[in-house]
Amino acid sequence: MGEYWSEMVDGFKCASCILLIFAAVVSMVFVCAPASALDFISTNYSGQVIEVGQGGIFVLRTEFMFDEPDFPGYYAITVVWEDNNRADENFTVLYTRAFFDNDNDNLPGPSPVWLENATKLLSGSGTAGNSWTFLVSNTTGIPDDGYIDVEIYMQAGSMGFSHILTDNHPINKPEWWWATIELAEPTLLTYHLEVTTIRVVIWSGSATFRLENLYAVNLYKDLRLYDGKKLVVKFYTYDNLFENESVIHENFTLPWRVVPENENVAHPSGIGVKRARLDLTSDNTENVISTIATFVVTKDVLWGRLVGIRGEWPYADPPTRDALWKELMGIRGQWPYAPS
Repeated sequence: MGEYWSEMVDGFKCASCILLIFAAVVSMVFVCAPASALDFISTNYSGQVIEVGQGGIFVLRTEFMFDEPDFPGYYAITVVWEDNNRADENFTVLYTRAFFDNDNDNLPGPSPVWLENATKLLSGSGTAGNSWTFLVSNTTGIPDDGYIDVEIYMQAGSMGFSHILTDNHPINKPEWWWATIELAEPTLLTYHLEVTTIRVVIWSGSATFRLENLYAVNLYKDLRLYDGKKLVVKFYTYDNLFENESVIHENFTLPWRVVPENENVAHPSGIGVKRARLDLTSDNTENVISTIATFVVTKDVLWGRLVGIRGEWPYADPPTRDALWKELMGIRGQWPYAPS
């Protein structure tokens, strides 16, 4: 069986090589013919980094244009990866779709025009486990012109196993020269794909703390979560002893996009903030899946708040001045223990 697959892959590579040679010959022989109006527009993956959760779904999208009314258009897109001989370091092709996208919104629209797709998945021996080659193409020419999107939906995992966490599982490495986009209308054009870096992560994005006042932090977050049940801000002493916590998000459906926002989170005990941490946890907040951000109230941070209070004081009403005075006394008490 291994020899059979190897022969198929070799044959597939050979066919790709013939297409490349044919493209060169066509360009040499028909130099006087009018240039084809077809155009490769873009992809969301060639030379890009894609982040996905374990077992999550990602899309490889290619956009091009046919604009030669007298000739039907053809496309063939080939992507290549290896699996390190492990089901949990492999990808699964779920399905593909192709459609006209003349408004360039990467969506098929309310009345989609779907295009015929043919697919082929081949496997053979690679340098890091099995090598997988996936081809999506049309077998009959597309008579209509316009912008076309071809999408390959893939899952990070295989055979029921989620992909392990990784910073770099490459697709379309430079040495896999048959990873290409080929377009014809009537001239055959071949584009070699640059490496795609797949990062399999628990979360992506960013979160940043700052001191709102001595008793609360401001948290800016722009996150995508692929695991977990709760987002929790935990408060600690300068010696890293737990004080209290505040659950700021829970009961979300994964994958979940945390809309970019600023949020003030008060210390639940009503005391001065010393250390804060944003954790992604299970239902039990003691089970930390990942720490997303940390914050320490240093002397520089306290000094910045003192300057802020000085600016607020002249315009504050009596109740606000009472609160500011209390905060000033709190900063005075916390100052000796704050790190520089």
